[in-house]
Formats: sequence, structure tokens, C-alpha cells
Amino acid sequence: MATSLAVAGKGGVGKTSLAALMIKALIEAGKKPLLAIDADSNSNLHEVLGMPQPRSVGCIREDVRKIGDDVPGGMTKDRFMEYQIQAALEETRDIDFLSMGRPEGPGCYCMANHILREIISKVTSNYAYVVIDNEAGMEHLSRRTEENVDHLFVVSDATPRSLRTVGRIVELIDELGSRIHNKHLVITRIQGSKEDLPQGTREEIERLPYPPEAYLPYDEVLVNLDLAGEPLVKIPATAPSYQLVTKMLKDLGLLD
Repeated sequence: MATSLAVAGKGGVGKTSLAALMIKALIEAGKKPLLAIDADSNSNLHEVLGMPQPRSVGCIREDVRKIGDDVPGGMTKDRFMEYQIQAALEETRDIDFLSMGRPEGPGCYCMANHILREIISKVTSNYAYVVIDNEAGMEHLSRRTEENVDHLFVVSDATPRSLRTVGRIVELIDELGSRIHNKHLVITRIQGSKEDLPQGTREEIERLPYPPEAYLPYDEVLVNLDLAGEPLVKIPATAPSYQLVTKMLKDLGLLD
């Protein structure tokens, strides 16, 4: 059974960067086999991992919906979709990658989505760890294709507006009940220490339902990699943000 780590939160707060840093930390610790899933329709996780963008599950679902029962080669529809998803997996020595792609378009996707849920569950069971980079907000988790999330990391920067958004996201998480086993808040792009945060920001943090698991600094090493278009998994082990993400995963018992 795979251990699943999902990242969610308001757009533009560093969700994908956090996912990349966690993936690097898991790889460096030998936590394999590992599957990364880009569940954001605006896909860019492959870029920060230094991988080509594969054909997405959304495209496969659309193709299957269009062909209806006219499946080639005498295959069943579910077997055909499973074959297509396996072919869409981008595989490397350290990590496999799957892009969920675009959400549903016009028309009925009920049958395709039902088959898809079973296939994704089957695919992820072959891995020790699965890291999911979700789209902004919580809509994807509310209709997600997997059954459970072992560790959900809700990300916010230190602005009061973003922190209030986190509070609303947590309300939806609670509505999902037991499907989310462990919930963690992560505050990103901190200038200085958390004690240096403005009073209004500290008050918003105190209103959160549980204290943040980690405060990640504004990290010029990470920013410069991003500006240069380099994969974020190239970040050196000495970078402050990478060190704190590694410590967080160790504290949670996810790394030795």
C-alpha cells in the first residue's frame, strides 16, 4: 500500500515547489518506487522535476469517451484505458510521473471516471510513495480519483488573505472526513524568522485550527533556480528551504 502525500492550497503560494522539494527528499532517502502525480490542470510539476510532459489522463479520458464502445483490438473499455494510462507513465530511474491534465469538458464522463478511479488506485498500489500536486483550492480533492490521502499539506504564504483562505480550505478538508488521515499546514516565503512576522499575520496564524508544521523561508537559491528555468530538484542539500522540508518529513516519520 502506497503512502500518499498531497499538496494543496491557494494558487501562487509555492505548492509545486513544496511538492518538488518533498520528492527530492524522498528520492535522496531511497524511498522508492515513487510516483509523482500532477493533478493541476495547469500542469508544471514535470518542469520542476526536469521531466518531459507526458500525455495526460484527461486526454485519455476524452478519447475513451469519444470512442464509446468502439474499443480497438477487441479489448474491454477498462482494459483499453488501463493500457493507455500505463503507456502515458513517464518513467525514470528515480521516479515515475503521471499527469492528470484537463478537467472534464462537455458531455458525460461518468463511465470513464468510474473506470479511471479503479485504474489509478491499481497503478498507485505499485509504489511505496505517491506525491500529488493538486490544483489551487480543494475541488480536486473533493472529487479526487484516489480513495485516501495519508498526509495532506495545505500551503499558504504569510499574507493574511492567504491564511484566511487556508481556514476555508480546512473546513472542506473536515467535510471529507476519514479520507484525509493527517493534515499539516505549511507557511512559505517567510522573511526572517516567524517571530519577525507582522502582528496581523501572527494573529491570523493563531486563528488557524492547528499550528503550522513548518515555516519555509524565502530562499534565493530556490528562486534563482526557478528564474533560470532549472528543475527545482537540482537544489543543493545546503539550501535552507530544502533543509527545512527534509526536517519536516523526518519529524513526521516519513524519512529515517
